[in-house]
Amino acid sequence: MKNHIADIQSRNESLNFIHSPVFFRISNSDDKNALENLLENGKVLFVYNKIEEQLRELIKCRNVGIRLNEVEYKSLTEKHLNGSSFDEYGVWVFYPWSGRLIHMLDEGEFIEVRTNRNQYKITLKERDILATKKIGIIGLSVGQSVALTLAMERGCGELVLADFDYLELSNLNRIRSGIQNLGINKVVLAAREIAEIDPFLKVTCYTEGIKEDNINSFFTLDRKLDLLVEECDGLDMKIIARLKARELGIPVLMDTSDRGMLDVERFDLNLNRPILHGLIENINLNDIREISDEDKVPIILQLLGLENISIRGKVSMIEVNQSINTWPQLASSVTLGGALVTDISRRILLNQFSDSGRYYIDFEELVKNTNDKESKEVLTRKVPFSPMTLDEMEMLANQYVSPKSKSIFLDNHTISSLVNAACAAPSTGNDQPWKWLYKDSTLFLFHDEYRSSSFGDFQKIASFITLGSAYENLYIHAKSKFGIEPEYDFFPISSNQRLVAAINFKASEENCDQLLDIKKLDAAILKRHTNRNSSIKVNIEQSQLDKLKYYAESIDGAKLQWITDEKDFTKLGKIIGACDRMRIFNDEGHIDFAQREMRWTEEEAEESRDGIFIKTLGLNESQLAALKVIKNHDVIKGLRELGGGKAFEVLANRSLVNASAMCYITLPEYSLKSFFEGGRSMERFWLLATDLGFAIHPLISPLYLFPRVLHANAEGISDKDAEELIELRKEFKKIFDAKDDVAEVFITKIAVAEEPILKTLRLPIEEVLFFN
Repeated sequence: MKNHIADIQSRNESLNFIHSPVFFRISNSDDKNALENLLENGKVLFVYNKIEEQLRELIKCRNVGIRLNEVEYKSLTEKHLNGSSFDEYGVWVFYPWSGRLIHMLDEGEFIEVRTNRNQYKITLKERDILATKKIGIIGLSVGQSVALTLAMERGCGELVLADFDYLELSNLNRIRSGIQNLGINKVVLAAREIAEIDPFLKVTCYTEGIKEDNINSFFTLDRKLDLLVEECDGLDMKIIARLKARELGIPVLMDTSDRGMLDVERFDLNLNRPILHGLIENINLNDIREISDEDKVPIILQLLGLENISIRGKVSMIEVNQSINTWPQLASSVTLGGALVTDISRRILLNQFSDSGRYYIDFEELVKNTNDKESKEVLTRKVPFSPMTLDEMEMLANQYVSPKSKSIFLDNHTISSLVNAACAAPSTGNDQPWKWLYKDSTLFLFHDEYRSSSFGDFQKIASFITLGSAYENLYIHAKSKFGIEPEYDFFPISSNQRLVAAINFKASEENCDQLLDIKKLDAAILKRHTNRNSSIKVNIEQSQLDKLKYYAESIDGAKLQWITDEKDFTKLGKIIGACDRMRIFNDEGHIDFAQREMRWTEEEAEESRDGIFIKTLGLNESQLAALKVIKNHDVIKGLRELGGGKAFEVLANRSLVNASAMCYITLPEYSLKSFFEGGRSMERFWLLATDLGFAIHPLISPLYLFPRVLHANAEGISDKDAEELIELRKEFKKIFDAKDDVAEVFITKIAVAEEPILKTLRLPIEEVLFFN
């Protein structure tokens, strides 16, 4: 049986590229003999002979409005045959790929009957004009629907089809074909379908697709194309084809199968028209050929217009190469595309439409659910605090009782220098939640909750790490540059935590800090930055790790752990990615990300001088494009409902792939004072790492989510997320020696990377420092 199947399969494969039928007019003796030989050699498997019915329909079409009886039909048929037999009349058409032999009317009468029901949406004169037109189609997924619709409507007399691809099982969600055609070239399949609809329609096939050595032939063989339909996947071919069409003055149509978007480019009316409406006119064609498919994504989004892609389309874009293999297309959308392109091509070829542009036939907009509200609520960030005012700061400062030992008085210039150093500290989302007041020789540090209030700042943890790191910068700068030593009272007014610290100054004394190189730390304050650039994997010397550990642990109670094993990196990447996903999928977390944290344009970043400018993230163009996609809350909602978001884990793992180490800082008590001191430890570590030339990239989302299940009964998160976080916590504790009742301050990647050109901005000092 195996050999028998192989023999049959081999014979079938010899037919794989045959797409043209064979015609026999047996009134001609040569054709008659050829047909007899065909029948004798067994290649004909099925015979369909309905010529009498076709003749009857032809007679009916020519006698409109007359009710003919059977006698009249027979008489008119005999008159029409004029002595010929039924077998001799018309043409016998053999389809080699299926073994079918079909008897039908010959070309003129066949077209007359087949297009009869087009009238008068298409007049006979218009039909004859269209029969002289030649249409080229590149890409036979959406293009197959276009080709078949054009053939059914007889919107042209000749089709030129190009595609190198072969039918796969997953293509059958949108390409009209059967499973028996798997592995057949898509162009061949379309040509066969067309031949079975209308064997007289001329079809030329380019089964290797369009290349440099055949593009001229595709566009101009025998005569120039009258219209091009471009539906290929390749971005470079989209551009090449349009450049050629513009050179030859050929109009171009493209359907995208998303929201019924149709592009019309009338190069026949304007040879100077920018291709693709000028959306990617300045892109170098050679560059496009060289870049990866991933890096083409932002260019394609630029071409399509990110804001115009459907929500499900955007969701799918995020999931490509994560939970799905490629951009999805539905049969309904592809079929609509076939209809749209066929309609517009007919109107162009008949001089009934002369515009260029982009058009949408969006079913979800045109046919809405009557129960849907006309306007959906837009989620906006709601801050339960007002900006801290100078009056409020002075009122709190007035309640402070200064220590008996009078603080050293510092002039405004010195205070400004100290606070400027403090404000160079890192903050979550670059929110800079500090305000300062210098009054009666005391510098007061306030927590401006208006700036920090967010999903990420759970129980003020992030803010107090930030405020502690700001104090540490001030401490280092005071000792290094001015030879003075700050001391702080934490929560000097116990009834109001917005006054974080009252800082007094004294002459510097030698103490345990003598083992720290304060000068080096001070020099690193304004150089310190988050470095998210692609890193180079290097082995950190043990002496450097020991030194980093010493500096971090020079704050009383601080503990630094590190890991260097790649298996641990992979496990940690999974945890970080899952926490990043949970944060973005949370409504409040997403609002913070989109509206509070990110600055989407350079102008926005310059104006606010806070937040994170998107270009500072060290992402490639494809990742930046994806980030802009997930800015849309409806996209996040769709991803959440579909169980997507694996891309966050992929991004986290990609961040860790070239890490030299992952470091983890804790303090022994879960309290705001510990987080404040933890911020100091973190800053000493970070400044030393900067001095040593290491790139620091914090990856701290787990530390902002774990407390919700460890200390607050899953406050603010779903039961599903809480369950997942509990399991992630167990995995985290296998990587680090983590205790549940400590202050977990910092997780960071340490590596070597090129220094970023763009860095986050800071608020002007006059907006955060006040004197009285």
